[in-house]
Amino acid sequence: MAAKYKRVLAILLLLLLVAQMVYMGQKNRPKEEEEELVIEHPLLIWYTDPDIQNYMEASAKEASERYQVEIRAELVSEVDYIEKINEASVKEQMEGPDLYVTSSALLEKATLAGLTCPVTDAGLFTSYSEKAIQAVTYDGSAVARPFYIETCFMLYNCYYVDPDHVPDSIDGILTYAEEFEADEVTEKVENIFKWNVADVIDNYMFLGAYTNLGGTSGDDKSQVSLDLARIEECMAYYQSLNSFFAIDADTVTSEEVIRDFIDGKTVFTIVNVPMLAELDRAVAAGDIPEYVKERTIVNESGEEETVTAEYEPFYRVTQLPSLTEELDTRGLSVTNSVVVNPYSKNVDAAQACARYLTKERASKLYEESGKLAACQSPLKAEEEPKGLFSYQSLYDRLLGDSEPSQGAGSTDEYAAVYEAYEQAAELPKIMELSNVWLQLEVVLADIWRGADAGEELSKFSELLNAQLD
Repeated sequence: MAAKYKRVLAILLLLLLVAQMVYMGQKNRPKEEEEELVIEHPLLIWYTDPDIQNYMEASAKEASERYQVEIRAELVSEVDYIEKINEASVKEQMEGPDLYVTSSALLEKATLAGLTCPVTDAGLFTSYSEKAIQAVTYDGSAVARPFYIETCFMLYNCYYVDPDHVPDSIDGILTYAEEFEADEVTEKVENIFKWNVADVIDNYMFLGAYTNLGGTSGDDKSQVSLDLARIEECMAYYQSLNSFFAIDADTVTSEEVIRDFIDGKTVFTIVNVPMLAELDRAVAAGDIPEYVKERTIVNESGEEETVTAEYEPFYRVTQLPSLTEELDTRGLSVTNSVVVNPYSKNVDAAQACARYLTKERASKLYEESGKLAACQSPLKAEEEPKGLFSYQSLYDRLLGDSEPSQGAGSTDEYAAVYEAYEQAAELPKIMELSNVWLQLEVVLADIWRGADAGEELSKFSELLNAQLD
């Protein structure tokens, strides 16, 4: 009987050994063998953002070597982008791109022009958050792959603000300003709170909590509404901030805002992802001031003592503050995506290339372009009890053994950016709303300068309704 058990055990061990050998063979198989592309013509990718040029060119080169096919990435003008794709695609000899990069705002136009393909593979729903998927969904179907995200969030300088006591409202920031006293640590400070009041994306937070622009997927015209009473309260508060912070809407720029923060001149600021990337580059290059890391305080016993504080990096990312206890805020987000052109003669190859751009090589996106990949956002809550993965965890889950490329900030800071993205309202896809943003930017700037908030909002509401009629 013992001999029989030994034979069974030997067989089981042999089977386990064979299974392990098969597994290791699959794991160590070169990536180039995982998928073979067969194409009739070289693959052409169009994009309009010059900031991603390095990433796109490097990706095209590496994908060409990986799949042994010719892939070209071409930077084109954003003017009449969808129209140009359509015009080039319907020619007798198709001259349009096989795939192209576009923002979520253009997906309705692209879909109605017949320039999108449904994305049905299961990987879409395991690699991206529900928010990112909704951003590329039109009329109930995903029509693109999420690529990189844009949104706004707050930064603060840890040497000026105790990370355990960060104000969660602008009222709280005003209290901080009233209690602020310059000392040897804060002597560089020139601005308590500064942001680009001329940028509609940054300013949208002041009305975003009481605005609905098309529902969850941003494609439903019946769900466009403004709570004018609440928004008018928010705008009155927004206007009052000019007397506290005196930011000139005619001269302020995002470059100036982030430079002041890098130089230690600003305590709190509202920024976007490209501004964060500029900050991280400055930190990595050591292009930041020295801070006094020791200070003398009076403790609870009334005795003087020396305390030491050092922060790496010197900043932290946090969510957009509310205005007051009664008035909330909500930011705006844009999800850029990669779309496969159904006119392509290489649709399957284009789909593989789109996956490569948006997921398989995404760990290099931030380093090469200053963009945060959409596939790094939180996966579904049921798959991760904590709700948010760290950067490293996400790269491990999504990209296997490839090395993550990070900025100078900690993984917590990037997780906070993704959380801000998840909470933001996505730029709507509704074509009739495509030109209201310039008008809203003017309205917000005028209110900041002192125009009557009620009158300006009433005119904007009328314009919005006229656009949808």
